[in-house]
Amino acid sequence: MPPVGAWVLQSDPSITLEVDAEFNFYGQGPCNRYFGRFEVVETGLRSGPIGATLMACPNLDQEFAYFSALEATRSTAVEDGQLVLRSAEGAALVFSPQP
Repeated sequence: MPPVGAWVLQSDPSITLEVDAEFNFYGQGPCNRYFGRFEVVETGLRSGPIGATLMACPNLDQEFAYFSALEATRSTAVEDGQLVLRSAEGAALVFSPQP
C-alpha cells in the first residue's frame, strides 16, 4: 500500500511530498515544484525519474541533492508515523505528516 498523503521533510519542512493512490508523487522542492511516480517493488516503492519546473534559484545545489536522494529511493516504510525513503546504501529521507 502506498504512503498516500501529504508529507514534509523533517530536515527542511519547506520541502513537501504528496503521494496519491496511483503511486504518483508531487511536491515543492527547495526551489521548484516536482513530480514523478513510484513503482511497486518487493521492498515497497521505488522512485522513477523526476520532472520539475525550471525556475532559477540560489539554492539549486540543495534542490539537486534532494532530487538525487529522492530518485535513489529503493525502499519505503512508515515507521512510527513517519515516512522513510531509503536508498540502496541506506541513506534515508524522513518525512512527517503535513499538518
